[in-house]
Amino acid sequence: MTGNSHPVGIFILGDVPPKNIVTLSRQVEACGFSELWFAEDYFMLSGFSSAAMALQATDSIKVGVGAVSAVVRHPAVTAMEAATLAGAYPGRFTLGTGHGVPAWTKQMKLYPRSVLTAMRESVTSVKRLLAGETLNNEGEYFGFDEVKLTHPAPALEVLTAVIGPKSVDLTAEIADGMLISVLAGPEYVRTVSQRIKKQRPDGGENFRFVTYALANVSHRREEARAKLRAVTAFYLGAVGPTLITGVYGVNDALAALMAEGGAAAIEQKMPDEWLDWLAVTGDPAECLTGIQNLFAAGSTSVVLCVAPSEELPEQLDMISREVLPKL
Repeated sequence: MTGNSHPVGIFILGDVPPKNIVTLSRQVEACGFSELWFAEDYFMLSGFSSAAMALQATDSIKVGVGAVSAVVRHPAVTAMEAATLAGAYPGRFTLGTGHGVPAWTKQMKLYPRSVLTAMRESVTSVKRLLAGETLNNEGEYFGFDEVKLTHPAPALEVLTAVIGPKSVDLTAEIADGMLISVLAGPEYVRTVSQRIKKQRPDGGENFRFVTYALANVSHRREEARAKLRAVTAFYLGAVGPTLITGVYGVNDALAALMAEGGAAAIEQKMPDEWLDWLAVTGDPAECLTGIQNLFAAGSTSVVLCVAPSEELPEQLDMISREVLPKL
């Protein structure tokens, strides 16, 4: 089981069938993981509904939604949803919110003119409502007329899921922590955690850095790496060059591979060291080192995104037996 100084969690991806959420949540807790996080990838699983099922099915594990889009729900509704779970399961629920994947918010005709302004309005409003305030104001994206929660949750933490420098700076200003995206290698974690700590009045002492990491562990290391190579290439192709890969100086190379053939070209031609940076994969000893490197870079918890999802039950057993006890 993980200790308080090195909490390791599990991230449930949106392709997991809803009927499996309860069983998997119980297994995650029984295996000794400290946290359980749910995606809200549109249009797959509802983050709040999934978290509610997991909280009801388990005894003490911390459960988070990471992350809902700041623009998909009105902040008053987001605050109400979050406060309901926080009130029902005190100390166990965490809310994560992000800009939302542009392709999805554009499908819903919700993509804002300014993602930063929309997030600022949403997060600050949610936090004020959770604190018990009555809101009467009109913003660029959201308005309030005597809005007040019946069941506020002032202790509930709100984390933001962001990537770029401007969003990281906004996170330092308005959030209680950061959900650090999959593909975030140690150098990116170190870069953003140091950036945020410099901007926080408390030096980031009470700020959480929850780091998601693509993971597949096997004694047949090459098989595990091959599976994660394909998934990593898919995410790289979807996200493109960002600070995540920029800290390693490979944005030009990534852009060239994308132009050559998208995710297929990335999978075929990306150097092995990219996988070493961006994923936790290989045999148990390699994965232990990968997790330790993320903690050393500034993560306050590491959340493993096991891929492919159908291997999750076996992967949970493997990691709990051969990785967690050595942390």
